Amino acid sequence: MKQHIKKNWLFNFCLLFSGCGYHLVGTGSTLPAHIKSIAIPVFENSSSQPEIHRELTSIILRSFINDGRLKVTNKDDADLVMTGALTYYDTRTASFSSEDLASDIIIELGVDIEVTDQVKNKIFLKQKLKTQWDYKSTSDISDTETARLRALDDAYNELGTRLVSLIIDQF
Repeated sequence: MKQHIKKNWLFNFCLLFSGCGYHLVGTGSTLPAHIKSIAIPVFENSSSQPEIHRELTSIILRSFINDGRLKVTNKDDADLVMTGALTYYDTRTASFSSEDLASDIIIELGVDIEVTDQVKNKIFLKQKLKTQWDYKSTSDISDTETARLRALDDAYNELGTRLVSLIIDQF
């Protein structure tokens, strides 16, 4: 009787994990078989902050290159083309020091993404993404600017990771 229960449990366990498409994130893909490559042109920038869209695009490209499951290529050769726009940039003070100076600042970004399947000639994904990161402000302007740039890089990396997950893992 115990032998039968063990076999039944093992069978159900294997069935559960093989039937649901279980895989480790970063090792599989839920993409259709015809999608092997992606192009990511420089994002547009309609935010209040000039030129930051270039670094955002660069880090998103790097996220796909590091992931490696889609080949990053030029627009003419790509199965998917991701167009994006940095639509929102803002900073706001989250807290003040005892001297009434801003001490914690939140940076907010908004991005509109559209991914087109060029093989099937249809929209694959259309999404609005937002992220926010905080940084410390000090009386040293240079340190504060360094912290702001670090927070921006963190925000870009988070967006890149989310986009890889949305497109390749589709969650």
